[in-house]
Amino acid sequence: MTTRSALITGSSVRVGKAIALHLSRCGWFVHLHARTETPEARRTLSEIEDLGGQGKILTGDISTRAGCMGLMAGIDPVMGLDLLVNNIGAYRTGPLSSLPCEDWDMMMRTNLDGTFHCSQLAIPLMNHGGSIVNLGYVGISSMAGTTRTAAYSVTKAGILMLTRSLALELAPKGIRVNMVSPGQLDNSVDLPEDYARRIPLGRPGTSQEIAELVAFLASEQAAYITGQNIDVAGGLMLALRGEV
Repeated sequence: MTTRSALITGSSVRVGKAIALHLSRCGWFVHLHARTETPEARRTLSEIEDLGGQGKILTGDISTRAGCMGLMAGIDPVMGLDLLVNNIGAYRTGPLSSLPCEDWDMMMRTNLDGTFHCSQLAIPLMNHGGSIVNLGYVGISSMAGTTRTAAYSVTKAGILMLTRSLALELAPKGIRVNMVSPGQLDNSVDLPEDYARRIPLGRPGTSQEIAELVAFLASEQAAYITGQNIDVAGGLMLALRGEV
C-alpha cells in the first residue's frame, strides 16, 4: 500500500500539531511546517517517530510567494502530495478604525494569500487526486459584522470563497477542497469564562476533534464531499442566534 503524504502548515503546536499526530497514527507520511525549524517542530517530529510514524520538517514564510515555493520544493515529487491542510492563521484583534495597518497586512498575507499560494503550488504535486482542507472560523458562512475580530474574519471569509471556487475548479482533477471551522477550543486564546453557558453542548471543543474531522475529509469515506464548510463548535452559532 502506498503511503499517503500530507502537508500541514503551522503544525508544530496546537491544532496543527494535533492534526499532524493524528494523521501519523492513521499511517500518513507527515510534512510538518514551521516558519523556521523550532524546538517545538523538532519535538513534534520526535513524537511522530515515537508513534512509529514518518515525517520531516519543512520551513518557509507562507506570507510570501517565495516562501511557499520553497516550502513546496521540499516535497519529493515522486511521493507527491495527497493532502494539504492550510492550518496556519495569524490572529490580531482590534477595531478597524484603529487597527495598525501592519496587523491588517500581516493577516491578509499570512491567512488569505498564504492559503492561495500553498493551494495553487500544491496542485501539481497531487498527481492522482487529493484533498485540500482549509481551517476556517465558526459561523463564517453567515457571520454578521464584528468590532474586534473583523480583519481576521475578512481573511476567513476570503478563504471560504477560495474553498468553494477551488472545489468547483479542481473537481475534474479528482481534488476535493473543504473547510473546517472550529469554534471555542479548550486551548483557545480567547476562551470565555462563561463558555458553559454560551455553548449549547456545555464545553469547548478539542484539537483532537478537529484533527479527526480533517482526517475524515481526506479519507475515501468522504470521497463525495467537496466545497463544504463544517462548523465544529458545539452549536455555538445556534446559541448566538437565540435558537437555544
